[in-house]
Amino acid sequence: MCVECGEELLEERAALGYEYCTRKQCQAKRHRGLKVTTVGVNKSADRLIIAGKGDLEGRAGAGEFAAKDTGLGTGYRGLVTGSTGQPARPVPRVAVARSAPPRRPWTRQQEQIVRLYHDMGLSPPRIVERARQNTPALGITAGLVVKILSAPPRR
Repeated sequence: MCVECGEELLEERAALGYEYCTRKQCQAKRHRGLKVTTVGVNKSADRLIIAGKGDLEGRAGAGEFAAKDTGLGTGYRGLVTGSTGQPARPVPRVAVARSAPPRRPWTRQQEQIVRLYHDMGLSPPRIVERARQNTPALGITAGLVVKILSAPPRR
């Protein structure tokens, strides 16, 4: 029996523990559903949260949905306040070592000859052949030609 209107309940609703029927009047008075809330997440799909009546407020109060500080340790915030509320020492910035330009295992003359022959339209095997004929002292090999042509030209 429905506790609101007195109608007979469906067996499956009674088996699930409901005390009221599916009529609109009874649903409006008795239904205490879950809240479905979306929490926006940066660069991602929204996160769906399904919770009971007071559950969302408790979880939000505990900071579960607050923005997370992902910048810890990067030193972008400047001064950090201590437990006394007074400004503390600045956050040390991590020094990033700048890498030196890649070392080229060939000389400027080797690169000039290889690029000259390449600009003439010669393939790497033909460049090696021509370089061995005209400039054998430079020691240009097929592997060296490929490395030179794969690297950006010097400025």
